[in-house]
Amino acid sequence: MYGFKGKILVVDLHRKNFKILEKDAQFYRKYMGGALLGAALYEEMIDGLETVDSLGSENPIIFATGPMAGGHVCGATRVNILSMAPESTGIYLSQAGGEFGPAIKRAGFDALVITGKSDIPVVVDIKNDRVGFVEAGDLWGMDRVDARNQMLADMGDDYCIASIGPAGENCVRYANIMFEPEHYAGRGGLGAVLGAKLVKAVVVRGDQEIMFKDSGTVKFVNRKGGIGFSESIKKNPRSFLGVLRHLGTYGLLDMNRKTGNLPTRNFNFGCPEDTVDLKHYHHETAKAEIVGRITPCKNCFVACKKSSKINPGHSSLAEYESIAILGANIGLEGDLETCLEACELCNRLGLDTISTGNMIAWLMNCFESGALDKEKTGYSISFGDGQKVIELIENIAFRKNDLGNLLADGIAKAVKKLGPQTASYSRFVNGVGMPAHMPRKKPGIGFAYLHGPNPNDHMKQEHDWIASHPGSLKAFNLEVTSAPDALDEAKIDVVKATQTYYAAIDSLSLCMFIFGPGNIYSFDEIIDMINAATGFQLSFEDLMGIGERAIQLQRKLYLRFGGKDAEFLPFMGEAISEGPSKGAKISKADFDHARVYYYKVMGWDEKGCPREETLERLGI
Repeated sequence: MYGFKGKILVVDLHRKNFKILEKDAQFYRKYMGGALLGAALYEEMIDGLETVDSLGSENPIIFATGPMAGGHVCGATRVNILSMAPESTGIYLSQAGGEFGPAIKRAGFDALVITGKSDIPVVVDIKNDRVGFVEAGDLWGMDRVDARNQMLADMGDDYCIASIGPAGENCVRYANIMFEPEHYAGRGGLGAVLGAKLVKAVVVRGDQEIMFKDSGTVKFVNRKGGIGFSESIKKNPRSFLGVLRHLGTYGLLDMNRKTGNLPTRNFNFGCPEDTVDLKHYHHETAKAEIVGRITPCKNCFVACKKSSKINPGHSSLAEYESIAILGANIGLEGDLETCLEACELCNRLGLDTISTGNMIAWLMNCFESGALDKEKTGYSISFGDGQKVIELIENIAFRKNDLGNLLADGIAKAVKKLGPQTASYSRFVNGVGMPAHMPRKKPGIGFAYLHGPNPNDHMKQEHDWIASHPGSLKAFNLEVTSAPDALDEAKIDVVKATQTYYAAIDSLSLCMFIFGPGNIYSFDEIIDMINAATGFQLSFEDLMGIGERAIQLQRKLYLRFGGKDAEFLPFMGEAISEGPSKGAKISKADFDHARVYYYKVMGWDEKGCPREETLERLGI
């Protein structure tokens, strides 16, 4: 078999043993890898269960790779992680870069499944076809950096590490999983799944060869993409990809500020006030004083990951999402030092920066609006109070005091405890904090926050600007375009098409910065590379079919144990009051019509459940 190992490693923490499932080419032709493989394996593992508790021993967690992982292909290092989400109401698919995915493949497997619960804290030690369980009591309580250093000293530096911090150990509902060096699967709270299982870390190493059907074609297309990318950013260094190469996602701060798409003060505004000194956002200042050398995923020529000049000891500069949500959105846009300290603290303690920032912004907004007051709570916090932000992050991660413990359990319990008057200040969808993109500015993204495979996930479809570029939609057979700020049937056609494509790319465990529509490769080149790697003879229609199968299977699993679409977006019907995005809004009428149309084109019933004929057509 080419591109795949044909083996799935299933680790049983309760019995401290493992088994290997063998799968044939027909299975991989149907389920491929990444998102779709993870969903298929999850369904297989929970067969017969009537309920699954996200923090229960019965909840498996899946780490799935793609067919080009470990094959020296730019953008093929992603790992997809799927489990029942502590943060939300159903399954959640989270992702990360780095070398953990390729390491699973080099160890001889296409996916890793962890089941059961250990009786003591452990490190799961995988080397090729050998699995060990190393007692980790001495690591329990350590942050990411200290735990990593200790593991590398004890076990050697040739391991790839996935670990949790104190937040995961304490089952904070939005704890992340950290992949060395400094990649994070933050969404969904899947770090708490490992914490509940008493898994401090999973370490993997292997030396098995990755075999492609036609490695020459894979190398040729990959090299051609690199040459084309270099030429394009020379011609247009301020393009999206040019900014990623030169400044990383940090460079998106100024771009989004200028367009009114930078969440500010709990998403109430689209950019900071003009009186705030934001020279550190400017590209020239960022390049000279903030953004350091590249620290890319292996074999990546875009190299969006950067080191920090401000804190050289911190190997990577925080990403756009983290800096935006823990910056302008909590009033720290003028205090980059404290913002980056907050980002790094979340990363060391194992907290998702997006949901943590949303939680803090919600609390700030509640106090400033009068929905909460110090006399009743014994506490208060305002936008821009950096010292209290740092204290609050630590209190959440370690569940210190009543407030930290309450916030660690997520927004639903916090609103229930502190009162319904606080609900309107929440920017969460089904428990998951909102990413740093304004729904009123990007209504297609806003709609997908409620209806995509994952609640509040900005990485599951193309952003709204694509609707104003007809050429980029031709491969999707879309002729009608929709204005960037519209939410109409044409926009929903774009949502469906690009969600399907993104799900296909996620099912290959590929990076969207590389394989997004029109970014580096044409669709024909992507198909050529996939077929050369696997020996399959896929068409573009087949690729989209893989994406559709992934979405529908994830939807089926999401609904199975109580997941559902939220009823409304924050700020529904309210226009942004000032700044470059002044006047932008999503009307309730447009939203309701879009939902009816979306359910129809997705092959779902009026309640959003996949119709039987839809699932039968896809064989799921």
